[in-house]
Amino acid sequence: MKSATVKAYAKINITLNVTGVENGYHNLDTVVVTVDKFDKVTVTKRKDDKILLNLVGKYANYNFIQENFNAYKAALKFKEKFNTCGVTVTVERNIPEGSGMGGSSADIAGTLMAMQKLFNVTESVKDIADALGSDSGYLLEGGFARLTGRGDVIEKIDSDWMPYFVVIYSKTGVNTKECFSSFDTGDYKGVVADNNAVVDCILNHNLQGMQNKTGNALTSPAVTINSEVKENLNELLALSPVVADMTGSGATVFAMYDSYEMASWALSKLTRKYGSRVELLYTRNPNYKPFIEGFLERFSLT
Repeated sequence: MKSATVKAYAKINITLNVTGVENGYHNLDTVVVTVDKFDKVTVTKRKDDKILLNLVGKYANYNFIQENFNAYKAALKFKEKFNTCGVTVTVERNIPEGSGMGGSSADIAGTLMAMQKLFNVTESVKDIADALGSDSGYLLEGGFARLTGRGDVIEKIDSDWMPYFVVIYSKTGVNTKECFSSFDTGDYKGVVADNNAVVDCILNHNLQGMQNKTGNALTSPAVTINSEVKENLNELLALSPVVADMTGSGATVFAMYDSYEMASWALSKLTRKYGSRVELLYTRNPNYKPFIEGFLERFSLT
C-alpha cells in the first residue's frame, strides 16, 4: 500500500461548561457528537524521511508554514514513534477554520488514523493526539461522548440516536485563544449546562427533555468578538428549536432536531438568507445500526 485516505469528521458541542483552569489550560465538561462534515486526509509514502504537507479544498490556506500545522506535527510524531519512512500528507479542508467544529483536531486524528492504516499500526495513538489537540483523542473514534479535563478524558455515551443539526457558518471565525481570554476577563458563568441530564436524554433519545438543560459558557464571550454569532443564533431561535447554541468556541451555531422533516423545514427557511452558509448535517455515530441491518435482525434474517 502506497497511500491511505480517511475522513476526519467534525464535532458539535451540544453543551460546554468551563470548570476551571489548571496548569494554564481550561478544564471543560462538554457533551459532543461527530457529524457528517469532514476533512479528507491522504498520506502517501515517500522514498525519503521528510514530512510534506499539502492543503487543498474549500477552506485551504495556500500561504502557510507547514511546521505550524497540527496535521504536519501529527505525522512527524507518528514517524518518530513508529520509525516509519516520510510521508506526504494532503488535507482536503472542508471544515471551516475558526468554526468551533474541531477542524484542526480532526486533521490531527485523520492524519494519525491514515498513517496507522498505511503502516499497519494497531497500537494506540491517543497519546500523540492528546499532546497536540484537546479533543483530538476523542475524534479518533467520535460518536456521542462526554469530555472532561482538557477534553482528553473521554466518557463514551453508548447511544444509537441519530438527531439532525442545522448549522449556520459565520463569514468570519472566532479565534479560540481570544475567546477563552475574553471568558477569563469577563463576568461569565462557567457552568451553564446540566450535563448529567443531557447524557440521560441522549441515552433515551429524548430531545424534548434537553429543553433548558443545555448551554455553552463560551457563547457570550464569542459574541463580543464576532457579533455575527448572535445574529445567526437569533435566526435559529426564531424557528423555536428545543436546542440551539454555538459549538465550541465559535463561530458556528446550530439547532438540533430529532426528525429529518423538521430539520429540512428549518433549512428551507434559512437558505434564502444564508445560501451555502446554512447546512443540514447528520449525526456521525459509530453506534448507529443501519435500517436494513436492524430490519434483518428484527425478523431473524441474519
